[in-house]
Amino acid sequence: MKYTGIIRMLVVTLILSLLLMAVPALPVHATNDITVSPASGKVGDTIIISGTNFTPSTDASEKWARVIFAQTSALVGQYIDTNVTTYEEVANTLIGEEYSSTEGDFNVTFTVPATLSDGSIVTTVTSGTYYVYVTLYGATLIKSVSTFTVASGALTISPTSGPVDTAVRIVGTGFVASTAISITYDGTAVLIDSGSAITGTDGSLDSYIYIPEGVSGARTITVTVGSSEVTATFTVVPDILITPQSGEAGKTVLVSCTGFARRAVPIIYFNAYPVETQSPVIADTSGTFSASFLVPEGLTAGVYQVEADDGDNLAVASFTLNVAPPIEPTPEPEPTPPTEPGPTPPSTSTPVLSISTSGDTVGSSIGIGGAGFTPNATVTIMYDDEEIATATADAGGQVMSIFAAPPSAHGEHIITVSDGTNTNTVTYIVESVAPETPPPLLPEMGVKLKSPGTFAWEDITDDSMPVTYVLQIATDDDFAADSIVMEITDIELSTYILTVVEELKLAGSQDALYWRVQAVDAASNESEWTGAGEFYVGGAGSDFPSWALYTLLGIGAVLIFGIGYWLGRRTAFYY
Repeated sequence: MKYTGIIRMLVVTLILSLLLMAVPALPVHATNDITVSPASGKVGDTIIISGTNFTPSTDASEKWARVIFAQTSALVGQYIDTNVTTYEEVANTLIGEEYSSTEGDFNVTFTVPATLSDGSIVTTVTSGTYYVYVTLYGATLIKSVSTFTVASGALTISPTSGPVDTAVRIVGTGFVASTAISITYDGTAVLIDSGSAITGTDGSLDSYIYIPEGVSGARTITVTVGSSEVTATFTVVPDILITPQSGEAGKTVLVSCTGFARRAVPIIYFNAYPVETQSPVIADTSGTFSASFLVPEGLTAGVYQVEADDGDNLAVASFTLNVAPPIEPTPEPEPTPPTEPGPTPPSTSTPVLSISTSGDTVGSSIGIGGAGFTPNATVTIMYDDEEIATATADAGGQVMSIFAAPPSAHGEHIITVSDGTNTNTVTYIVESVAPETPPPLLPEMGVKLKSPGTFAWEDITDDSMPVTYVLQIATDDDFAADSIVMEITDIELSTYILTVVEELKLAGSQDALYWRVQAVDAASNESEWTGAGEFYVGGAGSDFPSWALYTLLGIGAVLIFGIGYWLGRRTAFYY
């Protein structure tokens, strides 16, 4: 009996061993792993995603993985469309090398999208953390997840170098949508002259600034949107304007320079020889200075260089020396009969004016020089009918002023210079070259327009910036006047999103609609129209906002009922 317990233990052990041998080994499921490379980037970048240890469906048609780029966070085992509602399917690929694969790896690339529109919520991609999911092609179950960081915006500026007062276009993408923009130049805030003051709904910006006075060299332009700061470099170069640009020997030439060294003492050269200026020349703390000199005698007619040189910076302009005509003898005046003495009229004369420019576009620098004004008087400069600048005549009655040509239509513009007593005018002609036609992008031909209705085209640059756009929508592709149902002007960006009211205006159409766009520069030069793009908004399956129409009709009915009820109560009160 004492061996009974031992025998029982041996029997149990033997039975357990046999049972273990009879049970087949269960497979070990490997983890579905994905790697995203690089792990950060900006909208439009190409990204590689690699997957390992995936087991596809036994259905040959479903041995594919699909890649989802999403704003919504979720876990493995949850579902696209149920737990992830804001996303875009960016790629799909076969798992393994052949359809017969039962498990395998994959490598596929995708482009970081600008918009997430495949889920129930549509949004634009801005900076921040996003999620990359992998599911099987025919299923929504999340098999693996990784993260991706969208960089905080990208900037381009044009031009990247130039003199003081250059108009610089700043274009940005990938910023936070609908957020105020601030710009600094070497740490000092500058005004946005035109264009975007807030980012668009797609996180883009298109703004213009003028380069303020400052010394030559590389300067930092910083754009801040929300918590994102992105910088670009602009290089200031020295510049010279002379007034007049032609004349005879002995003529007074006014020189105005910017972008030189701080507190520099430059030398003015004519025909490679230094000339004596009429007052000492020294640049201020911003590298700006003015000077005047007399054109030397004894030179033949021709074109000569006027140079300003501070040892580190050099700027050059051209002066055309004319030969003075022979002096005719002045005839003796005829005697005049004596007249009764009267009040002495104020002394007036027609001052001498000259104009020099850096070009004929909006934003070009215009230099005005004059003599014969009242000494020390305030001189007003008008561009057409608007005051553009003021200056103070020196003790000799000379005036010089430099300003940028304002946005104005192509053709002649009259610049009037007056001290209130002495007045003269010069003419400035703005260029008449039309901008390029903007290539259309969205909507594509024949598509049904989704809400919100978005129209897009490529940016256009022009010598006379900024460029704006005109969008037309019509019922006929010939855009006859009676077929145009909508025209939007002065669009500052290369994208336009219809308002709810505008969508409602189009929502009832069952037939094809047509759209086109043209560019208009700051000189009012108009490009050719694009071709007619065809699109639809009505019909079965349309997601255009008919609900909004019914909502507005319902609100209108309620208002009418309320007004009728109120009038009825007032009538009952009086009776």
